[in-house]
Amino acid sequence: MSDTTETAPEKAPVSDLFQPARLAVLLRYLKPHWPTITLGAVVGMIATVTGLWTPRVVQDVIDAVMADTSVAGYVTTLAILTVVGVVASWLSWVVLGRTAETVVFDVRRSLVERFLRGRVLHVAAKPAGELVSRTTSDSQLLSTAVSSGFVSIVNGAAGIIGTVILMGVLDPVLLAITLGAVVVFGGIMAALMPAVGRHRARAQESIGHLGGELEGSVRALRTVKVARAESRRIADVLTHAADARAHGIRAVKSEAVAWTFAFGGIQVAIVVIIALGAWRVSAGYLSIAALVAFIMYIFNFVGPVMEFADALSSLQSGLAASKRIIEVEQIEIEATSEPTSASADDAASSSGAVPTTPDAVLEFDDVTARYTDDGEDVVRNLTMAIPRTGHTAFVGPSGAGKTSALALALRFLDPTSGEVRVDGVPYRDLTPAQVRATFAFVEQDTPVVPGTIRDNLLIANPDATDTQLARVLDTVQLSEQIAALPDGIDTSLVSSAVSGGQRQRIALARALLADADVLLLDEATSQLDGRTESAIQSAVTEHARDRAVITVAHRLSTVVDADRIVVMDEGRVRATGTHAELLATDALYAEFVEALTIDRPEPALAGAAA
Repeated sequence: MSDTTETAPEKAPVSDLFQPARLAVLLRYLKPHWPTITLGAVVGMIATVTGLWTPRVVQDVIDAVMADTSVAGYVTTLAILTVVGVVASWLSWVVLGRTAETVVFDVRRSLVERFLRGRVLHVAAKPAGELVSRTTSDSQLLSTAVSSGFVSIVNGAAGIIGTVILMGVLDPVLLAITLGAVVVFGGIMAALMPAVGRHRARAQESIGHLGGELEGSVRALRTVKVARAESRRIADVLTHAADARAHGIRAVKSEAVAWTFAFGGIQVAIVVIIALGAWRVSAGYLSIAALVAFIMYIFNFVGPVMEFADALSSLQSGLAASKRIIEVEQIEIEATSEPTSASADDAASSSGAVPTTPDAVLEFDDVTARYTDDGEDVVRNLTMAIPRTGHTAFVGPSGAGKTSALALALRFLDPTSGEVRVDGVPYRDLTPAQVRATFAFVEQDTPVVPGTIRDNLLIANPDATDTQLARVLDTVQLSEQIAALPDGIDTSLVSSAVSGGQRQRIALARALLADADVLLLDEATSQLDGRTESAIQSAVTEHARDRAVITVAHRLSTVVDADRIVVMDEGRVRATGTHAELLATDALYAEFVEALTIDRPEPALAGAAA
């Protein structure tokens, strides 16, 4: 996937910490998890307090040694503090880490739903790889910031302040002690962290699958919407998101064990050093001040500083990610996209509406539309009615408005004036899903959605039988080719090479299987050889006997036998008639026929003025 290359995470400057919009995004995703985040913060503060209190007990130990009194009670207190600190640190890590993975899932769910339920023109305006990046890397950065960044900054700052207050006069010997602690820390981490790496790798693998599923679904967004398959595609994509979350939680638990053992090991070592240090003090080999400084340095400076620095870094990265997520959230969501039990016929019956043209399934009534508020009109005062049966072909030069007319029919584009009706019911009285229930669509780029050939065929009609599948594959002359594949109809289209012509035939079979009232074909046979095209044209002719077929075409062979040809120019209907009638009466159509082709393909439906 050439569009999915990701760059290194952007770091927000410190001034961005005070930008309300970015902080609002962080706080919005944090809000549902306040109870667990508060729990993690409280437990983390307990761990910080045990670290700050330990030097004071150490001082008591030293004083007791110097006074030649029992140290058993103080050592017991130290042991309790150590256990409490280790347990609190582990629990805080698990609680905040689990919350982080849940926030990742929440962010990804929100973005996936926005992409697949968003308005086509808004989604298509952004590169697919960019959308994948928002869902994969940016959601991870944001979750780290909202789940642990704020808490770690508070705990780290408290630890640093407490350490500074308690530190006292430093001794040069602390340098050697620090290096020893680093060696112990690094050794324990090196032994335990590989398990974390394995879980993170598996989580990233799941994220990669998620990116592939999402990008494919976004590329096929028009097909998904016309098939009213948004919910099914969302569920398929989120399966990988849930798998990534599960592996991420396992990684968090492994990290908790690694860091707990590392810091616990250091603290155990400190207890041992305290005992030895006390003996050395009593023997006159070590000063009390050096021992206290050592304890304070280890417990109350290195850890909090590292925690604060890491938290600040993650918060800055999260703020940078929030900026990009804000941009994504500008994508408009379509009105209720979920299919309801109401159909256009139901709506017509309840409202008393009847078609202006009785035998029309689709009507355009003085429609004007543009893709952007400041753009040119792509159709102007478009008025026409599509018969309930028969084959209607749209022809005309590039920019004539042919593909835009399909966009209006499928409600990817809304009129700025005028009205579109299906079965006599105005579009404003129907949800997008109810409108699209009338149509099956083969788009110009004929994308396939991630999954197998069977998955692609069933996307618009999940309940189709094997007999129905076999029939449509015979119709598009794919049966023998699919049967020759190792897994037959269950061959994955993600991993197998599919030619442009085969992709077009799969898309056409999918549309035929939907058995919709209106079949829309946007240059659907452009990559087929003459023999295959002839067979498919016969299938289209048969389909048009009791259904409406609308074709946008640029090849003479596609439209010459159409029941009705609509010549469009400059966004308007220029002429209507059969091939013979138009050849005799319309100069522009005659020019096309003379050239033996009807112009070149228009830009895809995504947003170019057609």
